[in-house]
Amino acid sequence: MLAAFCLALPVAAAPDITMPDTTGSARFETAGRTKLVMPGQAIAGGAGAVARTRAPIVLAQDGGGWHPLSPLLRLFRGGRRAAPPRKLQEPEKPKRTIRRVVPQPPKVEVEPKSADARTVLVVGDAMAQGLARGLEAAYAQTPTIKVDSEISRSSGLIREADPDWPTRITNRLKRGDVNLVVVMLGTDDRRRVTLDGQRADFRDPAWEEVYRVLVQRSVSAVRDARKPLIWVGLPPVSGPDRRSDFSYLNDFYKEKVETADGVFVDIWEAFMSEEGKYTSYGADVDGKRQRLRTEDGLYFTWPGYRKVAFFVQQRIARILGEGPALELAFPGGDANMILLSGGASHEETLAGEEIAPAIPSEGSLQHRLIVEGRPLPQVEGRADNYRIPR
Repeated sequence: MLAAFCLALPVAAAPDITMPDTTGSARFETAGRTKLVMPGQAIAGGAGAVARTRAPIVLAQDGGGWHPLSPLLRLFRGGRRAAPPRKLQEPEKPKRTIRRVVPQPPKVEVEPKSADARTVLVVGDAMAQGLARGLEAAYAQTPTIKVDSEISRSSGLIREADPDWPTRITNRLKRGDVNLVVVMLGTDDRRRVTLDGQRADFRDPAWEEVYRVLVQRSVSAVRDARKPLIWVGLPPVSGPDRRSDFSYLNDFYKEKVETADGVFVDIWEAFMSEEGKYTSYGADVDGKRQRLRTEDGLYFTWPGYRKVAFFVQQRIARILGEGPALELAFPGGDANMILLSGGASHEETLAGEEIAPAIPSEGSLQHRLIVEGRPLPQVEGRADNYRIPR
């Protein structure tokens, strides 16, 4: 109907009317009407049949004027679809880099040491170097104690080059200015060992025999010089295999050190979670939650080394008879917030006698809470017992 209606529309008589067509149809004008002639058809009009018009065929051009037959012609040829608009490509936004803030060592002002200050010598690898810095900060305001170190960052008890650790310790102690030795070694010892031509892989029975000799020689280098010895155990690390290896190495140190009347400082539980798993975070010496371990899961951050130094301080105080002791601080009078502090305590006297530092005895509930940082056991009926009675 639309086509019939369009064909019936009158148009102005003009010699040329442009009709868009791409199908090869011809245009014929007669009696004021325009007819469409498809290819192969005759045109009827007037008294007889007219063969074909000689009028030129005009093809449709984009942007031509409107014509009543335009809808019909678009129906035959399908029409043209406009090209979709081009999307403007937005510039990529730079990716945001999230950097984890690792606590850095603060600037510590060291008070001048007295002429008769006693020297604590820290011996070991890169982990011992961090411990030495932690002790230096701890004794910064103590003029009677100074910290020295003998460090080889990537060297353990197992090493091919000379001199080995027992020889280095002996040579250093010959100077006669050391009053106590702190050793922390072993992070690089999980490899094949060679001693007197004997080679063995890590954890082999032959390896164990050789390693016991190496630990014993290092312990004897200190004890034969009649110096007090504190050996700090390796901490828990990320990865079950590596963690198992470090625990395995600690057994050698503990055995040989305690047999020689030395002190073995076990820091393992202090750096584990309450569930007994490895964790990078924990309470620092001020009781604040901090990142204590580095990204590699092996070494410590500054708060971590400061915490290790805190545990060593307690043993040094027992041996040398002075130095920082434990303090219990209650911020804002809140007794529920206990801070573990390594600051020096004030000297107090009673009846003319000096009071010994308030250091909880090992194995006591106070030691478990304050030094080890572990919760106290729950007691039936106490306010902090949240278990539902059965």
